[in-house]
Amino acid sequence: GGPLAALGVSSAGRLSVGAKSPLTGGIKEANAGGTLADSLARLGYRALVIEGRPRHSSWSLLVIEEGGPSLLPATPYQGLGNEEMAERLQADFGPYYSIASIGPAAEQQRPTAVVAITDTKGRLSRFAARGGLGAVMGSKGLKAILVRADGGQSPRLNDATAFRAAARDFNHEVATSPRTESLRKYGTASTVGLTNSWQGLPTRNFRQGVFEQAEDIGGEALYDLITSRGGQGDPSEACMPVCAISCSNIVPDSTGRRIVSALEYETLVMLGSNLGIGDLDAIARLNRICNELGIDTIEIGAALGLLMEAGKIPFGDWKRTAQSLREIVDDGTLGSIIAQGCAYTGRTLGLARIPAVKNQSLSAYDPRAIKGTGVTYATSPMGADHTAGLTIFAPIDHHHKDGQVALSRSSQLDRAAYDALGLCIFLMAATGGKPELVSRLLNAAYGCSLEPGYIHRLGGEVIERERAFNHTAGFGPQDDRLPAFFSSEPLGPGRLLFDIPLEELQSIWEATAAGQGAFQG
Repeated sequence: GGPLAALGVSSAGRLSVGAKSPLTGGIKEANAGGTLADSLARLGYRALVIEGRPRHSSWSLLVIEEGGPSLLPATPYQGLGNEEMAERLQADFGPYYSIASIGPAAEQQRPTAVVAITDTKGRLSRFAARGGLGAVMGSKGLKAILVRADGGQSPRLNDATAFRAAARDFNHEVATSPRTESLRKYGTASTVGLTNSWQGLPTRNFRQGVFEQAEDIGGEALYDLITSRGGQGDPSEACMPVCAISCSNIVPDSTGRRIVSALEYETLVMLGSNLGIGDLDAIARLNRICNELGIDTIEIGAALGLLMEAGKIPFGDWKRTAQSLREIVDDGTLGSIIAQGCAYTGRTLGLARIPAVKNQSLSAYDPRAIKGTGVTYATSPMGADHTAGLTIFAPIDHHHKDGQVALSRSSQLDRAAYDALGLCIFLMAATGGKPELVSRLLNAAYGCSLEPGYIHRLGGEVIERERAFNHTAGFGPQDDRLPAFFSSEPLGPGRLLFDIPLEELQSIWEATAAGQGAFQG
């Protein structure tokens, strides 16, 4: 967790999970909302370092309470999906724990596996999803980590009065941001229409950038579906205890019973338009299967797109898609292939058009249309990962190549810093242009004297360490590029190509441009 966890700061309780990725072979950081980071902070923990595994071969639970940690047998929970896992643990241990858990896919060491975190309702519905970090947790023999949530106390503050004033200003800035208002009502699904309007919505394995059913799976359609069905549905829910944004949701079926929480932009696209599926109910049910198995919807959506490209499943056939997902842990042929990720799937099927960088799939923005994010895909130490430096919300022409490298660099620096500080990246629309809001909080909490420019410097330090790790792991400049088809295969009516010269990509980390500012997104 970050230094502001459990201190009453909006959206400052993100949990960061890091390891060498079994998918990319390089450094990987993935983070999630939920309650675990706050619970750890109240018990006095800022980080857990897990090394090795118990000598016995059975599975374990790591339980952390005020008296310290203990390791308990987890054999009775082996093979459980995340929803049943949460129910069983709460029945056996009580409701007073925050949980990090893995599903069956991680038990089987699938490099697409995620770590699931409990939300404010005790559901394992928040995911550190990218890069196969669930498989790393599984390699340690850990089925779950339980952290006592009703004990301990808030971390001590250097200047409580100054901190309360700084937190009040920070939270007000977040709560009154226009971007917060949109996210609170429509969630991340609000981005579907925006990306589609820029001709950058991955459709049918990145063959198209405009989806004819985009309106049917966008923010307004999802809001209308949730509110019209009522029941357990909720279009706006906070995933962590203190959050003014509340961009999560609960999607109900026609009877009002919950299908999944939450249905997010990346899943709507990678399990929706990318597969030619334009039905919210179908996408929600595919999302539920992925959550239960504990697999990354972005990576698996890209792998499924390649199955469809190869003719193994027709585009748009969600029932066959669901069958293939269930095969991931049932050793079915197609499931066993896609469980290894997008790049492996493409190579196994002999395909040339594989949307991956450093062995990790692109997420839900086509780089020919959203070129700054394409730069991030190519140059981030994380592999193709929009969370490392998304640019879609910048007020620029995303089709024009000029300025995109600088934009991506600035976004990558800011987002690396926010991740390191445990701050949700959706804060950046409100606070990204006011770094003094963050430095004020840190100074009051810890008695330091950080300047607003600290955010950019921190991001630079993080990325340089990540690049050094990757260099040791064998990565070099040859890995910082997009698949060739994005530069040779025109996209849509605009005949768009990713046309940023390779030498510009490779110069991105040479130096910080003088006066370069953070973009607000």
